[in-house]
Amino acid sequence: MAHPSRIVFILHGRHCPQGLPEHLLAPLRADFDVDVLLTSSADSATRYAREAALSGARWVVAVGGDGTVHEVVNGLMSVPEAARQQVALAVLPTGTGNDFARSLGSGNSVPDLLALMAAGQVHALDLIRVTLADGSVRWCNNIGSIGITSDIVRRVKTMPARLPASLAFYSAVATALLRWQPQPMQLTLDGQRIDGRFTCVSAANGRFFGSGLGIAPEARLDDGLMEVVLIDNAGSLDFIRLLPQLRQARPLADARVRYLRGRVLHVAGDAARCPLELDGELAGHAPVRFELVPGALRCLRRSY
Repeated sequence: MAHPSRIVFILHGRHCPQGLPEHLLAPLRADFDVDVLLTSSADSATRYAREAALSGARWVVAVGGDGTVHEVVNGLMSVPEAARQQVALAVLPTGTGNDFARSLGSGNSVPDLLALMAAGQVHALDLIRVTLADGSVRWCNNIGSIGITSDIVRRVKTMPARLPASLAFYSAVATALLRWQPQPMQLTLDGQRIDGRFTCVSAANGRFFGSGLGIAPEARLDDGLMEVVLIDNAGSLDFIRLLPQLRQARPLADARVRYLRGRVLHVAGDAARCPLELDGELAGHAPVRFELVPGALRCLRRSY
């Protein structure tokens, strides 16, 4: 029989090859049945999260960056509703970007998580259900985007694995800024058609992407709506000028930037020129459908 207070830590195996140190786990062992699982492949975290939820774990902790959290969320969302209601997601950010953790506000240490658990700070978390061009479904906990940001992610994936992550990222940013051109896309937000040439289209549940860029300053994780951010026809130099303002996570006073809110967004465009990224992971291309699902997952976090 599963321990009534089983906690499962899922770690990125390449970034944390030694697992979690015992001095962090020791305070947990008196009250929890503790498992530490290291990923070994692209889908390990998804599989581990699914198995943990089905086996009765009370807590599943994603230890890593935004990609690890994304995989864990998709694993939890693959189990039946009854099992999902018995488990809660927690995040221990140890990645390079940690953009979702910025919005979540659950701290960055095991003591922080323990304090939230003791205070009963488990709250409903909205998620975005993403239907891809082939009909398959992925879940997005932070931000999905099409445009220069997804082009950056695509370029990072083509960099040699031997390059440090930060060098690969900034090299991809520089190349994308030099080469990316706004693309024609056809959008439908809650039935309203919006056509144009866009530098970036973002469907946001969280506020940050791109290692701290506050693209969606008014987004909330529990308000039942996406913040849809459109950057219209801005060239590379324009986008560079916007970057310092984006880091302030405040609405931009620029006519080319529009902030909308809604529940369902369809994006159509040239598949080859409109790659899709979800939570910093390349996930396909247009056409794509984003649908905000309120209260989809229980999550350990501070209340607003």
